[in-house]
Amino acid sequence: MKEFWNKVKAWWMGFDYNQDGKVDGTDVKNKVDDVVAEAKETVAEVKAEVANRVDRVKEELADVKDAAAAVVDQAGDVVDAAKGKPRRGRKPGAKKKTAPKKKAAPKSKN
Repeated sequence: MKEFWNKVKAWWMGFDYNQDGKVDGTDVKNKVDDVVAEAKETVAEVKAEVANRVDRVKEELADVKDAAAAVVDQAGDVVDAAKGKPRRGRKPGAKKKTAPKKKAAPKSKN
C-alpha cells in the first residue's frame, strides 16, 4: 500500500512547478496548459502530414484515372481487331532500309 501512495505522490508532485512541496491550483493549471499546448502542436503536425498525404493520394488517383481511360480505349481496339476491322490506333513505324557500309578506299603508296 505504501508503494501505491509513493507512486501517487510522485505523480502528483509532477504538478508542483515551483518545487515548494505544495501543489495548488496554479501549479495544476500551469501543468494542464503545458500539456494542452504540446497536444495542440502534435495535432497541428499530424494535420499537416495528413493534408500532404491526401494531396498525394489525389494526384495518384488522377494518374490512375487517366491510365484506366487509356486501357478502356485500347480494349475497344482489341475487340475491333478480333472482328477484323483495320487498325485505328498509332501505326507502326516504317522500317528503314540500312545502306550497306562503304568500304574504305585502299591507301596509296607514295
